[in-house]
Amino acid sequence: MPTVKIDDRAALERAYPPDAFAADAAHNAATSSEAISGVRVLSAPDNAGEFSFERGSRQVGEASSAAFVAPYRRRGNAGEPEAVSSDPCAGYQAFLDDIIDAALRLGYKPEESPGESDPRIRGLRQ
Repeated sequence: MPTVKIDDRAALERAYPPDAFAADAAHNAATSSEAISGVRVLSAPDNAGEFSFERGSRQVGEASSAAFVAPYRRRGNAGEPEAVSSDPCAGYQAFLDDIIDAALRLGYKPEESPGESDPRIRGLRQ
């Protein structure tokens, strides 16, 4: 389970190298696959900016979650919407951004939590 700093791009690239991206994206492109390969973010960044993640998979029919991100090969030129780039690592940097975004979305955020006077928590409790 790699732990990397949110602002250390080189560490993230070592923990999830381009070859892993290419392999997962190729697996996800296979129409016969029953599982989707990707990265599961395990923790939000702590005060030092470190978060944990692991490579993993989920079943095709399983509900998606914000903590699981799956790589796909990016499309080619804007004028060719159906063309998939011939570079197996096309979209790698954008996927690393997706991992960071997923880590930032995780975790308890007190400022977003309802307080005592929030109307969503009023009424009978059963």
